[in-house]
Parts: sequence; structure tokens; C-alpha cells
Amino acid sequence: MKLNPNQLAAALARSLAPVYVVAGDEPLLIQESLDAIRAAARKRGYSEREVLDVEKGFDWSRVSQACDSLSLFASLRIVELRMPGGAPGTEGSAVLQRLAERPPQDVLFIVVCGALETKQRNSAWFAALESAGASVYAWPIDGDKFEPWLEERLRGAGLKPDAEALQLLAERTEGNTLAAAQDIAKLALLFPDAAIGIEQVREAVADSARFDAFDLNERMLSGDAAGVVRSLGHLREEGVEVLELLGALTYGLRQWANVQAAFASSGDAQRACEAAYVPRPRQGPYQKALRRTRLPQIYGWMRKTAVIDQLAKSTGGKEQAWEELLTLVMAAAGSAPKISQTKIPSVAQRA
Repeated sequence: MKLNPNQLAAALARSLAPVYVVAGDEPLLIQESLDAIRAAARKRGYSEREVLDVEKGFDWSRVSQACDSLSLFASLRIVELRMPGGAPGTEGSAVLQRLAERPPQDVLFIVVCGALETKQRNSAWFAALESAGASVYAWPIDGDKFEPWLEERLRGAGLKPDAEALQLLAERTEGNTLAAAQDIAKLALLFPDAAIGIEQVREAVADSARFDAFDLNERMLSGDAAGVVRSLGHLREEGVEVLELLGALTYGLRQWANVQAAFASSGDAQRACEAAYVPRPRQGPYQKALRRTRLPQIYGWMRKTAVIDQLAKSTGGKEQAWEELLTLVMAAAGSAPKISQTKIPSVAQRA
């Protein structure tokens, strides 16, 4: 059975399938779908949960053992297999198909993946799990889909947005579902069960919330050159100083270097992220960046932050510091800027 996240609640109210595969492009919707499945399982007496992470060299016999073993504490258990890459290989595919053919009794089996290509969604293991239970795929919410999704979430939180409020919130969250969910939670807390207009959104959601220094790091990692220019320009318009950005930027580059170094040793992007203690929800941008950058480049950008620091502290060096910072973030995003053509508006230019 194929389900989208919006259909999951109704399906769970009817029955609990023995097998679920949850995957997609939207981490928020994947997490919410997993929370809903676990909650439905708890209501039905599933009180124990075992989590297995598929890494390089993973022993697939552990999956069969986890599903077949008897628990001393609970008769109903959840076995959750996390497989971010969605590539179980020949051995893993065979194990998953066997489990799908004969789902283990008293066990709810959940396979969790990230974004999957068409070939992976059409694979034998995916089809077998889907036939044995259900697949829940979280497709991207972008373009024309985002505002309707945002309005549905707002109304689901008891809020009644007008058209201007909805448009402003959509602009400020820029299609980011995680940021939108946080902002909706804040609005619901401040204005419970209320009509929401543009002033309420302005009051509750800081305009720089999606354009902070850590957002710059995310955009650099993702290779979003246009986004880093927008972010940097917005921060400057808000009156943020170069020195206020450098701390977070330097921290981000240092962590990037740690991940890159681990990747150079292992060649495994997920393992490199975990070795550098990058939380799972934030690993996606790092995995995008690892194959287009090299460690000496990142060290060069880190040295550049020291130069920018000195410029920002020098008399008359503020404008050059902004230009050097723009050069740095665009280079890190994979674009070579032409400073004569790409400028961050100064306060004087806006006056």
C-alpha cells in the first residue's frame, strides 16, 4: 500500500500494518510519520523498540535475529532499521524480501530511508515491503505546493491566517518545512485559536530567522551560491556586523573540515558525518559538499576568516571586510564571485 504523509493518520486509525518503509525528501514529514506510527503502535501495546543503523560492513543477520528474538520485557516490539542511503545491497535486499514474505509475529518492522531515486523505489526490496505493509514517501513541498501546505498546517494549529499573513510567512520560511513548523508553533503559542494577519506574523517571526549565520553555513554546504548572497545581504540590511557572523562561520568551517578529513579516510559520507558528531537531521548538506570540496580548500577559507576579522577591526576596513566575506561564502558555495558585479548593499546605498 502506498501512502503519503497526509493519508497516514487515517490508515493508522483503521489498522496497523506489520511493515512500514518510510522515506522521502522532507525530514520533517519523515519524522512526523515515524512519530505517528510509533504512537499508534504504543496504543496497541508495542512497548519495546530496537533500532539498527545500516553502516558500511553492516551484518544483515542482525535484522533477522532482532525480529526473531524473544523479549524478556514485552510481547510486542518495534524493530526499526535506519538505512539513510536506501541501498541494502544484494544481501540486505534478500533479507528484507524474506521478512516481507513472512513478517515476524509480534514485531512491527519499520525501515527508514532518506530521499530515494526512482530505481530504488522500484527495487525488489522496496516493492516487497510496500506489498507486505505500507510505504510512506514524503515528496518535496516546493513551488506552488508550499503555500497550501503552510495554510493547512496553520489551520491545523487552530490559526486563521489571511492571505497577506500566509504570503509573508511563506516568503520568510522560503520553502523550508522545518522552519515553517517552528514558526507556526510560535504563532500558536502567542496567538492561540486566533485570526492571524501580517502584523502578528511580523511580531512573532523575526525577519532574520531564516538568514542567520548558521543558515549561511547550510547554504554554503548545499552549494546554494544565490542563497548565500541573499542571506548575507539580508543580514547586512538588518544591521548585523561582520564580526557577529565570523564566530558561527568559523565554527561551521571547522566542523566542515572535520567531516572532510573523516571522509578522506573512509570514503563513506554518512560515517564521516557521524565521526564528526554531525546530527543526523543536518547531515544532508554535508554529504552534498564532501565530493565537491577538498580539505586544503576549507583550511584556506578558515585562514580567510582571520583576514576578514582584521579588516573588520581596522579603521576604514568595514566595506572591504564585507566584500571579502562575500568572496569567501560564494567560494565555499562553489561559485567564483566577481566583486565588481556582485555587491552586498551597504547602509549608505539603502539610505
